[in-house]
Amino acid sequence: MNSLGIYFGTNSIGLAEVNKRKLVNSAVISQANMFSGDFEEKIPVDVKIIALIKDALRTNHMNADHGTICISGQDLIIRTFEIPRLPSNELQSAINFEAKKYIPFKLEDLVYNFQVESDSRNKLNTILFVGIKKEILEKYIAISKQLNIKINAIEYSAFSILRFLKLCGARDGGVIASLCFDMNNEDEINFMVSENGFPFFSRDIILSAGVSDFEGSTSNDPAEKYDKLKNEIRVSQDYYRRKFPDKEIKTLYVVSGQEMRDDLQTFFAGSGISVKFIETGKILGKGVSYSSALAKSFGTVFFKDVPLKVRINLFSILQKADSSRGKDSISALMEGVKIDFKVLSLGVLICAATFGYGIYRMQPLREELLSIRNNRPTVTSGSADEDYAILAGRDMSLKKKLGNLDGLIKNQLYATYFLDIIPRALPDGVWLTKFASMRKEDGRPEVAIEGEAYLGGGDKEFEAVSTFLSNLKSNQFFSNNFQDITITSVDRKMVSGKSVAVFSIACKNAPEKKKNDNNRFSEQE
Repeated sequence: MNSLGIYFGTNSIGLAEVNKRKLVNSAVISQANMFSGDFEEKIPVDVKIIALIKDALRTNHMNADHGTICISGQDLIIRTFEIPRLPSNELQSAINFEAKKYIPFKLEDLVYNFQVESDSRNKLNTILFVGIKKEILEKYIAISKQLNIKINAIEYSAFSILRFLKLCGARDGGVIASLCFDMNNEDEINFMVSENGFPFFSRDIILSAGVSDFEGSTSNDPAEKYDKLKNEIRVSQDYYRRKFPDKEIKTLYVVSGQEMRDDLQTFFAGSGISVKFIETGKILGKGVSYSSALAKSFGTVFFKDVPLKVRINLFSILQKADSSRGKDSISALMEGVKIDFKVLSLGVLICAATFGYGIYRMQPLREELLSIRNNRPTVTSGSADEDYAILAGRDMSLKKKLGNLDGLIKNQLYATYFLDIIPRALPDGVWLTKFASMRKEDGRPEVAIEGEAYLGGGDKEFEAVSTFLSNLKSNQFFSNNFQDITITSVDRKMVSGKSVAVFSIACKNAPEKKKNDNNRFSEQE
């Protein structure tokens, strides 16, 4: 049964229909066709892509109903980082924390997967992290549905090249590098380094303008393209050596056309790296013209049949997320759990005994509460037999209780007035981050104000803070209640790349003013 591999690149789409290990049909679609006059400008790009692929499938007699997708690095986030060896229950949280350093948006917006390579000697874990935004991944899935193709997997195109090398018989032991390029269609160039089959460094290179700028392509001069390619290879090597000085590349496998091979051989001659060019015709077929898009689409077909050490499938992660959302939470928890009815019966018995013992312990307390309720005195009005002294005593007792309640109310520090005054006192460019009122043990009220200011730099922020302090002091209600209003700290911090002033203001009251302060609060109330 035939299987289809689809590569979505920067400048082209590769299609490879394979039966067993033989390429049956193939096609490479230039995405420049999407911007040609054959399509109306108002038609969405996804619709244009579907139309182009359907036309290519029909023209080349491709009938496969299932396949694998590989996508270029421009749509992915690929990072490799090291973390200390941790227990398995802490690994996910540690990886999420580390991954957030490299992602300019929320981790929740990604569909991602990772693979761990453990180094027991150095007690480190090397993490290979691959992620894609949900809307981008769902776009590719929607395209496959429109093509009536069942997806087996979705992977990074550079992994497909590693599988292509394995099909060619290339060895993956030690530290090796792979370079895949195609100077004819100027698609994405992949440079990857792996150790014993586990990728730990990758760089995706685009020599020409992106698809959106296709009509204004930079240059068609082959010599200039070759110079740019060699310069990008040199940059990749230098960056790799700085990052991994102890991991020297022994062999470089090059997947490319026949052009520029002699030039590259000379280019790498003095680097000490053994360069081996892959004879792509032995795999794709002697009569098939080489294309990097075709090599990637061909390699990804064998996602299941030619396994790599790294097996990151973004489609399976999305499937698991959708499946877990569709299941009932109890069913999800019980999935895969084998019930032992003896253990279950024992657990029910223990729960019943615990519940019964709790009721037994609560019974005396319930009886005591019932007794107190039945024996409490009945409140009645004054009797006509009571004399003046008894009534006067009762009146004094009630006034004392009312006085205590009144004191509790009047001596409270209400925030309403301050929340009305402070916004009026704030100058432009100053905002609050914290407002807290409290009362010390000796009864004195205090207010703590924290905030930030930004007016474009210089001393403007500090002047604005001083203006805010002066406005508070000049307010009669504020100054009557707090005689000591001071700035306790002023500093700076970076917020979204901007230097922002951070300040704290303390509003205190002198001990001898306590009584007058309470009176002022009462008068204002």
